[in-house]
Formats: sequence, structure tokens, C-alpha cells
Amino acid sequence: MIEIISETKSYIVVIKPFGMESEHEVPAALAQLSGTRPEEYLCIHRLDQAAGGLLVYAKTKKAAADLSAQLADGRLGKEYLAVLAGVPEGPSGVLEDLLYRDRQKQKMFPVKKMRNGVKKASLEYTVLQTCRGGIPEGNELQNSKTYTNSGTDDYGTSNENAGNVLTLAAIRLHTGRYHQIRVQFASRGLPLVGDRKYGSRIRSPHLALFCHELDFYDPGSGEKVSFRAEMPSEFPWQIFLSPCGG
Repeated sequence: MIEIISETKSYIVVIKPFGMESEHEVPAALAQLSGTRPEEYLCIHRLDQAAGGLLVYAKTKKAAADLSAQLADGRLGKEYLAVLAGVPEGPSGVLEDLLYRDRQKQKMFPVKKMRNGVKKASLEYTVLQTCRGGIPEGNELQNSKTYTNSGTDDYGTSNENAGNVLTLAAIRLHTGRYHQIRVQFASRGLPLVGDRKYGSRIRSPHLALFCHELDFYDPGSGEKVSFRAEMPSEFPWQIFLSPCGG
């Protein structure tokens, strides 16, 4: 069920459930809750349908223009949490790639050279915690496949099952590309837990990607507002709610 975090005359902030589509299904759910119309909630930014977390919707055209401008110039900030299968090379870093979207397959692929349809992608991450042996018994790991910089379905073997280690990472995007977080980590042998589309072989109730922080300037008052959502309590998130080996 969708959860409303904050609401003013200008905007509404919600936690989008995993599996709900951002542009149409969330406004429809809000309209059903409040007895209004879906078109009264104007989509400013999106989360992958498989992901969950914080979203803001404008309630007036003026607020929509203001929030969209903030999104474009970087004043609307978002931080994501992701659970990765494996451990990144450093405790923090910047990942940069050239990504190509295959619309027929509805996937992104890293490629080596610029060409039509290729866009630059950049994000920064910080490792918050690692956990060894956190995968439940019976959730059998197999050699996974991950994307290479070929723009095809040629895969290399992932390090997903190396040492049975999971990593909780905080991520901020410098660019907003389709499936960006998912493919940038998968291409480095670190697929997000539960992301079968990009090579994960770890079973999980949902994709382990969650927008947990959101900040922007109130279109009415001009004051900066910040929102935070607690990460889910299901697998794999719950293993990081208490001290864990690693």
C-alpha cells in the first residue's frame, strides 16, 4: 500500500511500493485514497517499477514547473540504498559509463564508444556495510552472468557468489538514465540482489533498490525540505539492521 509522508497545497511526498509504476499507478492509488482524480498528481521524477522509495508529485502546474526545474539543475536531491552481491573495489567511488538502451529488450548495456542512442552515465556510491554469510540457507547461489562493454548479450562470470558477501551502498546519481544504477553495478560483477533482469541469481521478494532520502525547495515557501524513509525490513535489507560480519 502506498504511504503518504507529507502533503501541502503544492506537492505530496509518498513512499512508492515495490512493483508499482510511478507515472500512472501511483497517481491512481493516491486518487483512490483521497477521492480525487489521478491527473491532480503530476509526476516529477520516477523510480523503476521494480524499485521502491520516496517520490514527490506536484499538485499544481506552477509547482510542477518549479520542481521540474529543480530536478534539471540538481537542487532536487535523491539518495538511494542498494544491496549489491559482492563488494565494490573501494569504500566509495564514482562510476562512469557509456550506456545504450535497447528498447526492444527494455535493457541498458554499457558500450565502449559514443554512437546514436548512447548516453553518458555517472553515479557516486559509498559502502555503508558489508555482510558475510547473510544469504538464507536454501537460497542457492549459482554462477551469475553480468554485462560486458559490448552492447550485446555477451556476459562474463560475476563475482556474485564470491565469499557469500552482500554490500549495503548509498548512491547518488549525477545523471538519470534508464536502469542506470542496476546496469552500472551489474557491469562490474555486482548485480543488485533480486535483479534477475541484470544477472542476479539471488532470490529476493523485491529488487534491492530503495530511494530513502529526498530533498528539494518548497515551491510555495522556498525553504529547503528533506524527507527520509527507513529501509525495508524484508530480505536482504534486514540483515543490515543489526551488526553483521564483514
